Amino acid sequence: MQSSVDPTDQSSNRDLLIAETLEQSVFFELVRAASRLEGELNRALRSYDLTTATYAILSILERGGAEGLSCGDVAGQLIAEVPDMTRLLDRLERLEYVSRERSAHDRRMVRVKLTERGREVVQNLKGVVSECHRTQFKVLPAERLENLRQLLKEVVKGPAGGVVREGSGGRDSSRQVAMG
Repeated sequence: MQSSVDPTDQSSNRDLLIAETLEQSVFFELVRAASRLEGELNRALRSYDLTTATYAILSILERGGAEGLSCGDVAGQLIAEVPDMTRLLDRLERLEYVSRERSAHDRRMVRVKLTERGREVVQNLKGVVSECHRTQFKVLPAERLENLRQLLKEVVKGPAGGVVREGSGGRDSSRQVAMG
């Protein structure tokens, strides 16, 4: 007799997303781990009305100096692609954590600067973020953690991700996709 699995049954320990290759299995585990870790950090940042992406922007701006950075420079420093940088900066500006001003030399250039309030928030959160990461990785001894870091750096330095085919007006064009 064949048994059926109720996909809505959360009590089942059975993994229905089964990898077909070792590489796919590693990919699934990385995505699961990243999702869980990011969710935990987002919960730690929630009381400041921040997310992992907005906190990363504030941290980048803090290290960028008093003169601020262009939006492109900030985006280039982020660890993950952000689909709508303008929306995130609007949010940070509403919270009075950043300010934006047009360059006097090139009106197309907008510089983003950390406000005093933003600087205070980053300083206040450094301990919270560090403790969150310490808790997340306490299961790994320092040597294994360093090994994991090195392995992930090798993966990131490797060849670009898969090719996605996109049809546009009858043409078949391809582009590289960075998974993240």
